[in-house]
Amino acid sequence: MMRWLGTSGIRWSALGAALLALMLALPLALFALVSYHKLGFMSLSWYVPYEEFAQSLASGAAGRIYNAPLAAINTTSGFVIATMFTYTLGHTLVSTVLTALVLLHIRLLARRAVCRSRGLGASVGGAAAGVFATTAAASSTALTGCCAAGMAGGMIALAGAGSIAGAWVSDAATYAQALLVAGLAVAFLIANRRT
Repeated sequence: MMRWLGTSGIRWSALGAALLALMLALPLALFALVSYHKLGFMSLSWYVPYEEFAQSLASGAAGRIYNAPLAAINTTSGFVIATMFTYTLGHTLVSTVLTALVLLHIRLLARRAVCRSRGLGASVGGAAAGVFATTAAASSTALTGCCAAGMAGGMIALAGAGSIAGAWVSDAATYAQALLVAGLAVAFLIANRRT
């Protein structure tokens, strides 16, 4: 795969776009799957809550701006219970940063693989150290992703763990994802210095 990517900007752009689409679609797919598993029903509908978005931005409060809704998707439209999935501004930006960091790690690994194949003896250990952080951060996106930490709490509650556990996960998930993304950024900086 590393040889295929080479130095072509178009290939790297295509990989970046595919990674971003995956990071944004995976949380919704997981949420819809859990909803379908628990309720046996799925029918998607969505809307853009532009008034709530504008009010969140106008409030000036960092927490409200971070949780400003971009799109709301009902995975059980027409059913007795509405299971809403919301893409928020803050988590969408975090997912975009995560995608960029994962892409930077892949480019670093590709560059090191080329150096090693030329006999320059570059170690891939530093770049490979970011693999753990990449995996953990990507997993957090699958659970909290671009859809607000409330989605993780909603999934926990839908899975049957209860609303108290869901609320706790919802509160903790935002901070956990921020730490994982920061860890990935630090791992990239360390690995890049060793190049």
